[in-house]
Amino acid sequence: MTLWERILQGVTAFSVDTLVSLVAGILGARLVFYYLPPAHYGQLAFLLSFYDAGTVVVSLGLEGVFTAEIARARGNAEQGWAKFLILRYVSLLLTAATLLLVVFVGIGMWRREKLLWSIIGTYLWFAAPNRAASTLFHGATRYRRLAGQSITRSLSRLALLATLPWWWTGERLAGVALTYPLMELLTAVASLGLARLPWDELRSASTDEYNLRSLMNLFRQKGVYATLSVPVKRIGDQLPVWFLKAMVGDAGLGAYAAAKRGYLLILSLFHSIEATLFPLVAEQAKTRSEQLRVALRQAQKYSFWLGFIVAIGGNVAAPWIVLWIAGSEYATVVPLFRLLLWHLLIYAFSQSQRPIFHAIGQQKWLFFVYLCTTAVDSILLVAGIRLLGTLGAVWAVLLSGIFIVSVRYVLIIRLAPHLWVDPRTVTRIEEFDLELWRLLTRRRR
Repeated sequence: MTLWERILQGVTAFSVDTLVSLVAGILGARLVFYYLPPAHYGQLAFLLSFYDAGTVVVSLGLEGVFTAEIARARGNAEQGWAKFLILRYVSLLLTAATLLLVVFVGIGMWRREKLLWSIIGTYLWFAAPNRAASTLFHGATRYRRLAGQSITRSLSRLALLATLPWWWTGERLAGVALTYPLMELLTAVASLGLARLPWDELRSASTDEYNLRSLMNLFRQKGVYATLSVPVKRIGDQLPVWFLKAMVGDAGLGAYAAAKRGYLLILSLFHSIEATLFPLVAEQAKTRSEQLRVALRQAQKYSFWLGFIVAIGGNVAAPWIVLWIAGSEYATVVPLFRLLLWHLLIYAFSQSQRPIFHAIGQQKWLFFVYLCTTAVDSILLVAGIRLLGTLGAVWAVLLSGIFIVSVRYVLIIRLAPHLWVDPRTVTRIEEFDLELWRLLTRRRR
């Protein structure tokens, strides 16, 4: 299968996943906003921020490293190394998740919120085997199985939310929170079936030549900075939540979290390209394939213009979208959602950057960028929230995105010039675009 055929397969599978997950996400969000007022939604967002931070502890930030290394091992016909990696990753995830579950239960007892914190800890534990399965699917470029796992997760939570009044009679906040670990439990059952075929390809491979020393060598070469950078990134992602919680309270945080939820639903339309490219860049980065560079360039261009169209349309339709999904109680979300949509243009430039750093083994520079960005974020958030309230937090997110993309571009020029793509190409019509247009018009005829 050629590179373009594999990209098409991945984008197609993830597009189906995106469509199903987007519809399920919108309907699910509507149910959540019906069940919870903004202040309670802010409390839920605060709890989930610790889940996001906990995923870093569970995986040690190594998911990208394992995905890229499994893809590289398969490209070099090193099936035994790929098998060794996935087995050790499963052990790592389950051990860390169990320890963190104990910690979260302890926090819940200390804060006298045992049920809510136990739910978040259980959510982390059930997510661990699913994370291992998705790493196997992704590293093996089994895009359809990765999409199938994601679709199962989306539909499971929608079904749980839709039937919530039937199986939960307690406090609504706890009931909505409980849908997360139950969703992961149902997904884990599906993942067992989906993992059978890719695992069968590795089952007979020998791992005798690999041991803990092999894993430590990988960790020293590529994992140290990945382990450091991902926690810093996750903390940076949650800074708006924590600053808003402290500076404006639950209602303002709830409005921001609702706007961010809407943005993430729209962003899922663009995620398929990055997910498809990640293992392929790891496989082919050393070959200096011109096809790979063209793929990166076109992904940047088409994502930019699609993002521009969606941002314009979303700004026009935002009041109706928010009213239909969340109701008039969430009217303060509209200006936040409108502003967040412009982050789609920034994402168009950033989506291929992370795969490049992993492919060339330069995760230390990702750590450096995330560390600098976290410091910049803190300053921007404090200034923005003091000046503009919740809207200031969104402006801080946008400015931070521009900063991180710019720094990464400079680094890629120096570290991997054969993979660097000029950002100005988004405005150019090239031969590839004309050929694609001719192909599409010919099919219509």
